[in-house]
Amino acid sequence: MSVYSELGLRRVVNATFPLTRLGGTILSDEVLEAMAEANRGYCSLWDLEERAGEVISEITGAEAAWITPGAFAGLVLSAAACIAGKDPEKMKKLPNTEGMKDEIVIQRCNRFLIYDRSMEVPGGKLVQVGDERSGCTPDLIEAAITDKTAAIHYAIPLWPKPEVAPLEDVVKVAHAHGVPVIVDAAGQTHPIEGLSKYTEMGCDLVCYGGKYVGGPNSTGFVIGRKDLVEAVALHSFIGAESGPLERPGYWRSIGRGYKLDRQEIVGLLVALRRWVELDHERVRIQPAWEKVRRIESHLRGLQGLSDVRFDYVPRSGEGCGYHVIGLEMSFNRTAADVKTITKRLREDDPEVWVRQRGGNSFIINTLYLMPGDEQIIVERFAKYFG
Repeated sequence: MSVYSELGLRRVVNATFPLTRLGGTILSDEVLEAMAEANRGYCSLWDLEERAGEVISEITGAEAAWITPGAFAGLVLSAAACIAGKDPEKMKKLPNTEGMKDEIVIQRCNRFLIYDRSMEVPGGKLVQVGDERSGCTPDLIEAAITDKTAAIHYAIPLWPKPEVAPLEDVVKVAHAHGVPVIVDAAGQTHPIEGLSKYTEMGCDLVCYGGKYVGGPNSTGFVIGRKDLVEAVALHSFIGAESGPLERPGYWRSIGRGYKLDRQEIVGLLVALRRWVELDHERVRIQPAWEKVRRIESHLRGLQGLSDVRFDYVPRSGEGCGYHVIGLEMSFNRTAADVKTITKRLREDDPEVWVRQRGGNSFIINTLYLMPGDEQIIVERFAKYFG
């Protein structure tokens, strides 16, 4: 009996994405072994964080780095660093930002409403520029910069958005006024150049999610300018608990609740090292495409799917999209009908989760399937559409 069945739960066949609500990704044996070893003894978490930051800096080429509990927390701490810096008197007042630079400029056409809220958690005031449809320009961003501007926030678009002012131009405008740029690059980890391109461009703080490099769902990391990353560290949970002066409570950090354990820090570090050394084409991409075509060959013959158009993701039938390699199924039915289908696939044990895309289509993403999961998917579709 599995741990899930003991709890009265069903395992999920993840044909969606490294979703937070499914626990991110599957940890490799190498990562699990390192976490188990870290669990067998203690170490100073401040020292561990510092050393981990040095290793991540070596990998990414950034001036400095700090491990955080997820990309969102990294963004919160980055905003806090830009608003209050390393000043302990300012730090203990957050999210009260009276007397501080607290405006965060963002493009109205490039908002991730769930995630750019991170700028507001430590007291940042969002200043939206441009238009949702007609877009934004560097000139509009520059016009929004005042003596209250703490930073410019930029979320890397998941698909081309010509209406969004390019990051290179945003960095030039920001730095001309001495304003730092905070980048949400949570999943920009493959190709691995995404781990270095934004700091090479001059971005000051860049935040990533640990699950996107095969690390624990609860982890992330910030890389960038040394002085600002040092401030991120002080605003973190271990800054509040210890800090470089071994003075608990001296920095009354707003990030005190964003806690990490030593196992998680070690797990992320091992995962990141493995990620940049991995032969992604051989280990991840080719096997995923083999599963796509195996599933497709069975589903195309099912009578109940005669009205379905099949496409590959990416369309070329090779390579990897944004953490997706899969089969898109477009139905000649309403969006509500398609949603009903996706829910029906979850009714049996194990549950099969696919990700609805647009109104009348969903994707079977094979990148995160466990061995044998593709056969379960085929059998589930055959049951309902055979």
